Amino acid sequence: SDSMWNENLPVQIVSWRMLARLKNHDLLDMMYLDEDALEWAKATGEADDDEGKIIHKDSNGNILKDGDSVVLIKDLDVKGATFTAKRGAAVHNIKLVWDNAEQIEGRVENQHIVILTQYVKKTK
Repeated sequence: SDSMWNENLPVQIVSWRMLARLKNHDLLDMMYLDEDALEWAKATGEADDDEGKIIHKDSNGNILKDGDSVVLIKDLDVKGATFTAKRGAAVHNIKLVWDNAEQIEGRVENQHIVILTQYVKKTK
C-alpha cells in the first residue's frame, strides 16, 4: 500500500493493478490517477468483473484454464486429418480459444486440433 503513493507513475500503475487483483477497494478508492494513467492501469483488465468474460467449462461444468489436462469422453472424427481421436485419450497442456468458450486447442496423436469443450472432462 505504500507504493501507491510513490512519485513514479509506473510504480503507481503496478500498485493499482496489485490492489485490483487483491480486490482492496478501500485503498483503490484512496488512490488518485488521472484519466490517462487509469486507462493504462486498466489495460490488462485487472479491474474487470467476471461478468461478460468468456469462461471455458468441461462437460461436467468444471472451469478450464490454459495448461490443464483433459480426457476425451467421446470418439471424435478429426476434420482434415486421417484419424479418429479415441475416447479416453489424454490431452495435456491445453490452450483456451480466447474468443470462443466452447473450444480448446490441444495435441492428440501429435496433431494440433481444436476440441469442443462438451467432449472433454478435466483431469486433476
